Formats: sequence, C-alpha cells, structure tokens
Amino acid sequence: MLFTAALLTLIPIILAADHPVTVGLNGGLTFTPNQIAADIGDTLTFTFVSKNRPNGFDSGFQPALGTATPQFVYTVVDTDPHFVSCMQAAGAHCRAGMNFALNPTATMTFDDFNSNAMAS
Repeated sequence: MLFTAALLTLIPIILAADHPVTVGLNGGLTFTPNQIAADIGDTLTFTFVSKNRPNGFDSGFQPALGTATPQFVYTVVDTDPHFVSCMQAAGAHCRAGMNFALNPTATMTFDDFNSNAMAS
C-alpha cells in the first residue's frame, strides 16, 4: 500500500512535459512561442539565443554571447494564468511586445495582456 501511494505521487513527474521557449529568436524581441498551456509539474525551458534577456520567472539576466545559449527551467506549480514581460531597457522590450503567457484563459488572454503591456 505504501508503494502504491509513493507511485501515485510520481505520476505527475512521469507524465510531465517540457515546453521549450526560445528567447530572442533571430535577434528579435520575442518569446517563441509567446504563450503555452501547461500542467502542474510540466517545465518551461527558456533558451536565450541573443542579447541579454530576463523573464518573469526571475531568471535574472541571461547573457547569450557568441555560441553560448543559457537556459532557465521553470517548473509549473499551478494552472493559473501567469504573464511575463521582458523588463530590460527600462521596460522598452515589454512595450515593444516582448511578452509571454503561461496558461492564459478566455478572460485573461495573451492578446489583452500584450496590448496593455505595449501601451504602458
């Protein structure tokens, strides 16, 4: 019985998916993709391919220099909507549309968040 309980606690880990997100693809101010639906236990792997980009999961600045492509892995802890903006350059990247949504909903959409961020 104890073995069964232990096994059941591992199911979310075994079934977890990794969702790759490329930050700064082709030198752009982008998260690719810019929105993801993920379950608890899933991971988001942010790969920083150009310049120096932060993300809203407090990765800090991740300098991508030369062939180095640093990564930051975030483990999803709930299915609530979370919105991320790049705050580099005093928020100029956010206002240029460098934004991301984890688990957006019909009432809290990526498009609404992005429009508000760009207008801020």
